[in-house]
Amino acid sequence: MSLVLGVMGIPKVEVELLRIIVRLSSNLRTPWTVSESGTCDVLLTDSATATESWHAPAAPLVVVPMVQRGEAGATAPAAGRSLARPIFAEELVDLLNEITASVRTGKTVAAAAVRSARNHASRASLIRWPAQVTLQKNPVYLRLAAALSKSAQSAESLSALGRVDVDECSTFLGLLEQEGVLAWSAEARAGHTNDAGLATATAAARALALAGEPARHRAGLLSRIRRRLGLA
Repeated sequence: MSLVLGVMGIPKVEVELLRIIVRLSSNLRTPWTVSESGTCDVLLTDSATATESWHAPAAPLVVVPMVQRGEAGATAPAAGRSLARPIFAEELVDLLNEITASVRTGKTVAAAAVRSARNHASRASLIRWPAQVTLQKNPVYLRLAAALSKSAQSAESLSALGRVDVDECSTFLGLLEQEGVLAWSAEARAGHTNDAGLATATAAARALALAGEPARHRAGLLSRIRRRLGLA
């Protein structure tokens, strides 16, 4: 399954260079695509751009600033990771390979949190068509979305209809839940985790994805998460 590298505040010429590198590199251990909007796994930003201006159904798991070469350590010491410009292909590839494991771990935790809130028997239907970046994560997602657009389905019924593993269907429903495009049946909502619980689980997933960052940065991130959720 490919991962998505989002870009914000990056000049078009650099965006095209990023696309060429991720498309042609034979050293990437996981396929990546570059997106200028929508949900992404890693967000690459100009160091002067505020990440709060990024609009997407779900926040990226990791944010990496772009800095002028020679200024990486001085400009973003807390973040732990940055990408220098001019962009060198090997540096971009090394960066993406380095963070792939933590991003996948964060995605797994987030999906598990949603699956725990929506069991296999709960039914959901689409209230709007999913973002293209979501559908491109797996070739079977388009078929599953078409089934959801016709009638409410559970992970189990989607699995039977699409002949897809039920856990993959649950993961797909989790992605749609994070995107905010699902309507769950009334009986499915009863007794499930509330929105604050889902937000906490998603925030925890992002924190886990950043587990390799310096301790001071992790502590600051967790403090911001607690304040946002009213826990501090």
